[in-house]
Amino acid sequence: MGRITKADELKNEIDNLKKQGKKVVFTNGCFDILHIGHVRYLKEAKKLGDILVVAINSDKSVRKIKPLRPINPENERAEVLSSLEMVDFVTFFDEETPYNLIKLLKPDVLVKGGDWKVENIVGADLVREVYSLPYVEGVSTTGIIERVLTKYSNPNLNEEIFERARNIKFLILDVDGVLTSGGIILDNENNEFKIFNVRDGHGLVMLHSVGINIAVITGRHSKALERRMKELGINEVYQGAREKLKIFNQIVEKHSLKEKEISAMGDDIIDLSILSRVGLSVCPQDAHEEVKKRVHYITQKKAGQGAVRELCDIILKAKGVFDKFIDEYKNL
Repeated sequence: MGRITKADELKNEIDNLKKQGKKVVFTNGCFDILHIGHVRYLKEAKKLGDILVVAINSDKSVRKIKPLRPINPENERAEVLSSLEMVDFVTFFDEETPYNLIKLLKPDVLVKGGDWKVENIVGADLVREVYSLPYVEGVSTTGIIERVLTKYSNPNLNEEIFERARNIKFLILDVDGVLTSGGIILDNENNEFKIFNVRDGHGLVMLHSVGINIAVITGRHSKALERRMKELGINEVYQGAREKLKIFNQIVEKHSLKEKEISAMGDDIIDLSILSRVGLSVCPQDAHEEVKKRVHYITQKKAGQGAVRELCDIILKAKGVFDKFIDEYKNL
């Protein structure tokens, strides 16, 4: 286990070790949230000598270069690092760079991560051996913070929702107030116009491509809806449906569905007859308050503004196929 020490005390320690013929390796960083990249990097650094010194940016130093950090205070960061078997000493520096500390300690080897070129490493002009070690691709403290924020930014989304979504084989949607914002535009010739969200549409296409069937049930009639559903490849379109539960029962029988295999999204109390009978009931963020009290999940997005896409993404992630689409589109 390593020791946490002040710079002036560490100077005496290093001088004595060097007299004993020990080779001293120096590295530095914030080490805010320790991850696998740090551990592998420190292991490789230790192999370059006998003694590994890790200098960490003090809280004051971190704030100079990263105003929103550190996440963990310097004393905790130091204690975690000192507990690693490959680390012999941990110390601190208050400046933006450890140049003065390197000048004081005079290590035999200077090491930084692979994102630094040797000639750009601070203190390279002071040390005989300087190395830039490879780092683990895709692993960073910033990345970890972003993943945590993404995962926990929605208080309504939890493991129960994902468990329910994992079973879904069929999605039933209302139209007005779900696929659209709920506004209805009528011209003088009784034509009805609707505005659909492109991302919602792509979410439905992705669901359909992995074998999840989709139906829309609405109490109104609209040629615009017919056209949009045809574009998306959705064939089960029930318009003018005043008895939504009757249509729902027909769908269940037709596809031999179990309750847990169905998800439905609606926005008003007329949809409760279906929402109360499915494994995953969902409503948009701007749905009627009585509906919001009775569903499993309320989307963060409003109707017609990505609420349906939000549900599609949840189902795809729960089934473990969302990354497949990311990889597919990255390679187009």
